[in-house]
Amino acid sequence: MIRVTYLVDAPYVGGAELYVARLAGGLDRARFSPSVIMSANETDNSLSGWARALETRAIPVVRVPMRLPFHPADAARIHRALVRLSPDVAHVNMPGPYSGQTGLLAPIARLAGARVVVTEHLPMVARLWKRALVKRAAVRFVDAAVTMTRANADLLVSRQGYPRGRVRVVANGVPRGYGSTSDARAAWGLEPAVLGFVFVGTLLPHKGLQDALRALSSLMGHPWRLLVVGTGPEEGACRHLAARTGVADRVTFLGHRAPDEVERIVGACDALVLPSSVEGLPYVILEAMACAKPVVSTTAYGIPEAVVEGETGFLVAPGDVDALGRALQVLLRDSELRSRMGRAARTRFEERFTLERQLATMEDLYRELATGRPGQPR
Repeated sequence: MIRVTYLVDAPYVGGAELYVARLAGGLDRARFSPSVIMSANETDNSLSGWARALETRAIPVVRVPMRLPFHPADAARIHRALVRLSPDVAHVNMPGPYSGQTGLLAPIARLAGARVVVTEHLPMVARLWKRALVKRAAVRFVDAAVTMTRANADLLVSRQGYPRGRVRVVANGVPRGYGSTSDARAAWGLEPAVLGFVFVGTLLPHKGLQDALRALSSLMGHPWRLLVVGTGPEEGACRHLAARTGVADRVTFLGHRAPDEVERIVGACDALVLPSSVEGLPYVILEAMACAKPVVSTTAYGIPEAVVEGETGFLVAPGDVDALGRALQVLLRDSELRSRMGRAARTRFEERFTLERQLATMEDLYRELATGRPGQPR
């Protein structure tokens, strides 16, 4: 039995936390025993619900203060928690390379006797030089750095100093059966003749919701509605922009929704719009593909590795509101194209982005690190 402990310092639930939940919950329990160490300093109630959901799946969750580097005593608490769990592999989940723990969790985990895997979700974010120095020193304690796109892999080497041989590209995955359920369109105000766009994500500037609102405001001659799933600091500004541009009566802010509800909402809509300027490999894009929906997004970083321009959706340059509006207009006008793109998206998802495929690769990596032997061919 290989023991795997995930370390999570997130202040709120986002894609990086969904990543941990799907990995920990999907491991083969006959061969792997997962557990989670998370920050006790969360400020978002959704994290408590996230932890309870893990515990209902018999995954132990240990809460400890994680205020490094400003509270050095927390390092001892984290170390004690790791020693109690005694993992063969410690998997450090880092939404950003210079987030709260900056990589200090890696040497602590190595000191506790574990082999160390780090997942870097956003290696492109701006560097802070003091934390970058700590990160560079911590890299030598990392046995494998996992990221989800080739674009990210290059950044891990060029910007963060990982040796190329330690970098593994493992695409995010969504359960193969995802998209089998959807809510009735009428439940969300989507009449038969109205095209439903959906945006899913934390409302932060780089997610591009304001660009989507501006682009849609130029298409008032077409019947559309936009469902916004998520909350965040930009919500007030986005609501104000919707009112100012005259689209408020066509935009519904749904707030935070549970993952199973997001699946039903995406399934009820016609297309996903996610005009982000910074992304790794967003789960919502893969979820939309699993639901056989076309995706309108951007060329930022690894997104083109999932969305094929003109085949499974449209990609525009980040911040190009005019191009975004033209892409949305094409989908509004052509139902046959929407259907064709949706089918192609589902096929691409099944070939490349299933959770089952991701789990098989990660289990092989954990086994290789824990035993010193490469994983078995599949």
